[in-house]
Amino acid sequence: MSTTIKVDFAKKTGKRVQQLHGFNSGPMTKVFTYDARPLFVEGGFPYVRLHDSEYPYGSGEFIDIPCIFKNFDADENDPKSYNFGNTDEYIRQSLNVGSRIIYRLGVSIEHSPVKRYTDSPKDFAKWARICEHIIRHYNEGWADGYHWNIEYWEIWNEPDLDRETDNKRCWSGTAAEFAEFYTVAARHLKSCFPHLKIGGCGFSSVRNCFIEDFFKDISARAPRAPMDFYTWHRYKGVVAAYAEGAAIVRDLLTEFGYGEAESILDEWNMIYGWDRDNQAESYRAMKDHRGAAFYAGVLCVLQEKSDVCIATQFEADVVKEFCGIFNVKDMCVGGLIYGSAKLAELEPTKGFYAFKSFNLLYRMQNSVTLFCDNDGVHATAAAGEEGVGVLVSNQSGEQTDAVLELSGVRGEIAVRLTDATHTNEVLMRLSAGEAVKLTLPMAPDSFAYIGTDLPDPVPNY
Repeated sequence: MSTTIKVDFAKKTGKRVQQLHGFNSGPMTKVFTYDARPLFVEGGFPYVRLHDSEYPYGSGEFIDIPCIFKNFDADENDPKSYNFGNTDEYIRQSLNVGSRIIYRLGVSIEHSPVKRYTDSPKDFAKWARICEHIIRHYNEGWADGYHWNIEYWEIWNEPDLDRETDNKRCWSGTAAEFAEFYTVAARHLKSCFPHLKIGGCGFSSVRNCFIEDFFKDISARAPRAPMDFYTWHRYKGVVAAYAEGAAIVRDLLTEFGYGEAESILDEWNMIYGWDRDNQAESYRAMKDHRGAAFYAGVLCVLQEKSDVCIATQFEADVVKEFCGIFNVKDMCVGGLIYGSAKLAELEPTKGFYAFKSFNLLYRMQNSVTLFCDNDGVHATAAAGEEGVGVLVSNQSGEQTDAVLELSGVRGEIAVRLTDATHTNEVLMRLSAGEAVKLTLPMAPDSFAYIGTDLPDPVPNY
């Protein structure tokens, strides 16, 4: 099989390369004993979403509202009521590697039979005021805080999960109760911080009856509940499902009067199915060439065929089964100590290089015109002052000869391949003036980066 891919690096589409290569969890995990900071810098991950951080339950210390404000009956105006210490350090390490923050206000998922925090807050208005003080701590210096200018504040996570079961892992209430909760919180936070982006709600699906009931409720209120951005999740094993999901989300938002809201995919990964056998095989695939090629394909599709402006993949924490980008290299338990460190080091998987390759396009900034004649092969390309590049993923299920016709090439370009036997390996380097034509054999579940080799960013932490 042959696939023709034509790219004109001189013709910009007018669209920027989006911030799609972010992650859930920061670079310092397992209570600051696993150190992914060098790899975060190398990969250029633009966003860290703070959710399920230091799972389970934030280890009682991280991110979640019950971890920061441990006694809901305490005075929310008193700095002594808050426990910021470890969350401060977690965010600091994320910012130090150049990532920005999406802060999920709420609680982590609870898989245990006995739920601790998934009941709706007993006082919605007080919960909103607690969140207000958390924002003031991180953005306005309140309670010996910081001026970190965290822009995105997400209300809750997956309230629609388990809507048809008794095992409510994220929200125990109804859609109507959640709509009231969201409205109270979003109105209060937006009134306090009109310059920040307030939204939610990390829904587990692109559309279902819970989501529809939620939107019917909040859109009918006068004034309607604010929503600057909308967050949703997608766990599928087919690349095309991500563009389809983004289109459904945009139609949903437009239908209920929120068409101006940013679409943010802040959880996604490759899942063949949620039954026992498919889940197990999915976790194995995430770590090998299948996951790597899938990740590259999704990044291509989100850039070329969706209006998603930010995406954060689940998951960068190496101890979680969903982590497809890191393995543990050297195990060492000690922790982060100011002035010194005794830390476990990580190493990249094949999947890491899908995100690193996309970051090269992100650094080039400008999307350019591209043609591909194979629906099972996905590609995206960019050009800028630093160079030119194209990312190609073979999801067709067959061997293909990718015939690349590139115009507007400047300087030397590298051809890097990742498949079952290659990991970001340079197959050749070319200096061919304005036009390049080459044929690249690509096995099933492989991806290639063809373009300028940019130097890795220098760590500064």
